[in-house]
Amino acid sequence: MHRTISNILIIVFSAIIAFSGFRLYTIFHEYHEGEKQYEETASSYVEEKPEHTKDPDNTMVDTSPQTCPISVDFDGLLEKNSDVVGWIYSEGTQINYPVMHGESNDAYLYTMINGEYNSAGSIFMDFRNNPDLTDFNTIIYGHHMKNGSMFASLHQYINQDFYDEHKYIWYLTPDHIYRLDVLAGYVGDAEAEIYTIFVSKDELDSYLSFAENRSTFTPDHRAEQINGIIALSTCSYEYDNARYVLVCVPVMID
Repeated sequence: MHRTISNILIIVFSAIIAFSGFRLYTIFHEYHEGEKQYEETASSYVEEKPEHTKDPDNTMVDTSPQTCPISVDFDGLLEKNSDVVGWIYSEGTQINYPVMHGESNDAYLYTMINGEYNSAGSIFMDFRNNPDLTDFNTIIYGHHMKNGSMFASLHQYINQDFYDEHKYIWYLTPDHIYRLDVLAGYVGDAEAEIYTIFVSKDELDSYLSFAENRSTFTPDHRAEQINGIIALSTCSYEYDNARYVLVCVPVMID
């Protein structure tokens, strides 16, 4: 009797271990495929430029950069997928991705630029937004992947030191290049005000006051007049349905 129970337990535990191993393999394989796809996309359509702003000692000058460190072949990208509306890039992080714009916010939640399913999905703009950044608030979403890909690095803005080293993000479109001046970042709810599309400057100003008061870091610069923002959103794990929102002010460079 005891031997029978022991054999059953061995079979059950072996099945659990085998299933867990299969799930881990599936997850890591999916991560690998996602990284591979976006690395290939970046290598095919993005060209990094030489360092563009140096001082006499050959170190980067801490001023508002006026030259984007990358160029993007949007003609090729749009042939690959016509839903591409931009490219987002943050030096020193893994953020180097196309930005998609689907017919709903589910379109690219778990779909890569090549149309294949992957839990990493894509970086995508809220379907309600105009791709030309004419809204008072443009929302761009990305998963917080455990391997550090997609928008995982946004959460590091909870530390002032990370902001000090990453004050600017770049956003390129087929028509323009924008420097995104990082203004505020905070942990908030998934159903918060920022996830509506503002219809007035008053709504934008009210939200900016809220975001700056809750920011996990203090910016060293702020535009006097802000007529629109880009909010980068990813999951956060302080509580259920938490999000980390990074508020940026787009400055057209070209």
